[in-house]
Amino acid sequence: MELKDDDVLYSGGNAAELDALHMHPPIGECDGDGDVYSGIYRQLVQFTGSGWELFKIWIVNFLLTVITFGIYHFWAKVKVRKYLWSHTVVEGEPLEYTGTAEELVIGFLMVAGVLAVYGIARFMLERAHLGLSVVAELALLPLWLFATYRTLRYRLTRTRWRGIRFNLSGSAWKYMFVALGQSLLNMLTLMLWYPKSRVVLRKRVIGNMWYGNRQFGFTGTARPLYATYMVALAGVVVLGAAGAIGSGVYKTFIEFMDNPTQATSKAYLSAMLICYGCLLLGGLFSYWYQAVLIRWEICNTRFPGVQFRSRITWGGLLWLHVSNLLLILCTLGFAAPWATIRSLRLYMHTVEVDGSLAYAHLEKDGQAAPKYGEGFFETFDVDLAM
Repeated sequence: MELKDDDVLYSGGNAAELDALHMHPPIGECDGDGDVYSGIYRQLVQFTGSGWELFKIWIVNFLLTVITFGIYHFWAKVKVRKYLWSHTVVEGEPLEYTGTAEELVIGFLMVAGVLAVYGIARFMLERAHLGLSVVAELALLPLWLFATYRTLRYRLTRTRWRGIRFNLSGSAWKYMFVALGQSLLNMLTLMLWYPKSRVVLRKRVIGNMWYGNRQFGFTGTARPLYATYMVALAGVVVLGAAGAIGSGVYKTFIEFMDNPTQATSKAYLSAMLICYGCLLLGGLFSYWYQAVLIRWEICNTRFPGVQFRSRITWGGLLWLHVSNLLLILCTLGFAAPWATIRSLRLYMHTVEVDGSLAYAHLEKDGQAAPKYGEGFFETFDVDLAM
């Protein structure tokens, strides 16, 4: 559906609808940008897909991919995306995915050529000196970062809402160099710089996103993240160290290597279980931080006239990941479509918006879009046909 000059994106609802909505307290992770909103939030996205419908698509895609020795993979990915996009309903209107399998094939072939050259160069470096293979391995990181930005640009330009597409401006090369610099700072500071690097990269990505001729922005700072991040980091490190020291895993390992008997084997196994148990307990802190991070990113994402926020919690994230893992393991992977649907519903249904998307003259963007697909990620299939 194309927008006319007198069309609006969202009328804001009538008084009765607004009265039915309830007030929510402000999210502490928001830094704010000085704008004043009503404080009346409504659910922004409704995901209407079902696990059974996605499973039917998934099983057919799997069989056709096997029969065609992987060639159908590109068409399978497009089919899944079209289903997921069409069942993602924003303010009463579904998204539309316009990408094609041919674009993904071209992107794959281009990157396959690049990787072939990389493989030859790596072989030659290893022949010259074995230590140079490390340089070859490190060369993959810039390529990965570059491809990440290009992939996001491709997916956004193939996403439409109410006939108008999204876009991502900016340079993938600049993003690559900035991300490399942030990675270096994280290593030099033993990950203490991580919240700040998150701010830098979010501003570069979200600040370059567009919907039509309207640009997104990001106003977050690292200050709200540091307290939670430091506690989570300390929790993982302290519990991990306590498990390693308290269980005596190193001592039992040495004893098992010196005298591999049934008794030393049981002692070493018990120590390993205690050690991993402590690490899992430490991982609970990471779920707490992850929930704070998601709320912080969404709340500080800006679009003209609206304020976003998320109600996601660490308990919800933990239950989702644990239950999805058990679901997939117990069904030997056949429940993967249901796990996907459950994940999308949690992330989407917790996003709320305050304000109105009422624009009388929203126009299409005039920026160029990439002509081929996400080749690097196609080569490694990192998003599992999503």
